[in-house]
Amino acid sequence: MNPEDQQDRIDAYLSGQLTDPERFEREMRTDPQLQSEMEATRMALDAIHISETNRLKRRLQKLENEAVNRQEPPQAKVVSINRKRNRSRYSYAAAATVLIVVAAYFLLRPAAQNDAVLAMAAFEPYDNIAFTITKGATAGEDRATAYIAYERAAFDEAEAAFRSLSSPSAPDRFYLAQSLLAQQKFAEAAPLFEELAGLDDFNLSQESEYYAALSRLGLGQRERAEATLQRITTDANHSSYAEAVDLLEEL
Repeated sequence: MNPEDQQDRIDAYLSGQLTDPERFEREMRTDPQLQSEMEATRMALDAIHISETNRLKRRLQKLENEAVNRQEPPQAKVVSINRKRNRSRYSYAAAATVLIVVAAYFLLRPAAQNDAVLAMAAFEPYDNIAFTITKGATAGEDRATAYIAYERAAFDEAEAAFRSLSSPSAPDRFYLAQSLLAQQKFAEAAPLFEELAGLDDFNLSQESEYYAALSRLGLGQRERAEATLQRITTDANHSSYAEAVDLLEEL
């Protein structure tokens, strides 16, 4: 049986739509390969479930905070425009693509560790706030090529384009690291994020610290990831405070 048909049977079994589930279960008990594919599918679905649960929790927390703020007198607040994330159709497409890649990744690697599942479930590609792409723009220069690919969620192309830049800025390196993490290239992403997290004059240094923790978790370095997340949660004003709290609850 070809892999696509086998996967269709697994999907039908998990959704309760397989016509003869008992026969499938008997077959699975005697077929190690089928057992591995079933486990990989479950892990991929778990990753998606964890991701959606975390997003719902953050959404509910946001709504609760907004309700509280409406009852409190307004206060002046300075917000760095450089860190503002504007949701676009590109960012939703990128997030969806990462979930699909996560599922495919774990289908191909049945022995993947739960830490990597958690890391990718918590990962959401950071919006492009560094380079403005106008409607109908085409890749007319190296930097534009990189960011256009990034917004299309073509992370392998974005990686190649960012690496080709002769003088990459800190934001360029941040989005290179994002592209690496989106492809589960944890070992390459981790030191780059950690370097950026140590830059005092970089507006996304706090975000880099959080993504460094995700990268270390993806490598199975749970203690190192937890130490970084714990450090983030000591500062309620940290840009990734809520995400760090959520992830620590999962560990």
